[in-house]
Amino acid sequence: MTFKQAFAALTLIAVASIAVPSAPARADGAASTRNIILGTAAAATGAFLIINHNRKVHQRYAEDAHKQAVLEQENNNAWAAYRQEQRAYEQETAANRELQKEIAYQHRIVDQQRRQLSSLHVNSSFAPAAGGGGTRVALESYGWGDL
Repeated sequence: MTFKQAFAALTLIAVASIAVPSAPARADGAASTRNIILGTAAAATGAFLIINHNRKVHQRYAEDAHKQAVLEQENNNAWAAYRQEQRAYEQETAANRELQKEIAYQHRIVDQQRRQLSSLHVNSSFAPAAGGGGTRVALESYGWGDL
């Protein structure tokens, strides 16, 4: 029996007991005691049903609050994971920019050295001349020997 059905039955009993015209009151102690016991039992049953209903309602509210908390935690975890991935991507991008700067610097140095070598009219392959011996590039040696 559901709460609504039990509550409707108790309400119907209460209305029926009030609406039915009663006979003149008798001074019967047994009937009075019986009515007090029945009224107390009906009130206790009604109170029990109300308390049980309230317990179920609060239990449902607690379950809903727990589900909401779990969803918020998952949502927060998803946002935290997203932010972490975003930071990792930004750090990777910064590292790539630094590598690009390093490559550009090395490229400038290589170009500068090529220009210097070309101004000296040195063969870029650094292969010895066909004449057999090395070609002397400078009159002074700084420990590099013959090229």
